[in-house]
Amino acid sequence: MNTTRDIVVLCNNRMAFPAIQTLHSLGRLHAIGVPSENEDVKAFCSVFAAKAGIKLIWIEKSKLEVHLQEIIKNIGIKFIFTMTFPWKVPEEIIEKHPNLFYNFHYGLLPEMRGADPVFESIRKQKNETGISVHSIEKAIDKGKVVLKKTLPLHNDFTHGMLSTNLSYLASYMLPELFTLLHNNDKGVSQDESLARYYKKPTIADVSIQWEKQDSKSIQALVNACNPWNKGAYTQWNGLNIRLLEVSQTNTITDYPKAPGTILEINENNGLIIQCYDNTQLRINTVYTEEGFMSGHKLLAFGIKNGEQFASL
Repeated sequence: MNTTRDIVVLCNNRMAFPAIQTLHSLGRLHAIGVPSENEDVKAFCSVFAAKAGIKLIWIEKSKLEVHLQEIIKNIGIKFIFTMTFPWKVPEEIIEKHPNLFYNFHYGLLPEMRGADPVFESIRKQKNETGISVHSIEKAIDKGKVVLKKTLPLHNDFTHGMLSTNLSYLASYMLPELFTLLHNNDKGVSQDESLARYYKKPTIADVSIQWEKQDSKSIQALVNACNPWNKGAYTQWNGLNIRLLEVSQTNTITDYPKAPGTILEINENNGLIIQCYDNTQLRINTVYTEEGFMSGHKLLAFGIKNGEQFASL
């Protein structure tokens, strides 16, 4: 086992944790860098670093370049891995230190560039996703891909479930990645004709459009919003409701109602909603300011058969 602590990980999300633990078990982890305002990640990393004897660096955005220069001063550092790190590495540092920075992108490149490829992969109902490890260059997500691994994407995966699967995939990739980097593999240039870039999801992106989306599309959106957004938005009578878990039904009505119409709401059959293209959904779990609850419990708010949910 290599006992040279020569890797620094910059992270901002729990998805990095399995890889961090594996790097430590391999004797390669030198330090962890975390944005100073991220309390959840700070809590885990503080406990882990204390037990493992690993250096922990609180990073401020305004001082990012200074923090990185301090890290690089350690002559034993061979690679700096970014895993869900929110800030761009300054161009001047990249130019001065080629082959030092590599990003773990939790989606397939170049088709899924952007802030949240997990969300977009689920929402767009892709058959597979994966992790692309690429060199960090001036432009975001455009560096040469050194290693790419795919993962089947099942239609019942939520954002949280897929994030966990990808986090473990990252840890499994490390030995192969180290072999490639040791052999000075520069990676493969991305095909720009396949490139798509997705911005951070907005309120419009996480809101259901009943008049345009069939049951399958809505289910994908709901899964893509679970748990980080507590579901996908809809509205009834001024009440904001988030659908957190849904399932498709096989019943086709002879006289379809307008999309968003409540077909049934009772304890036995739950909450059934008409969707676009004469498809239907059972709403299993919802979230409101009053809490998490089964779909049929919206009866307590006065919702009845025949009423409609509205698009935001």
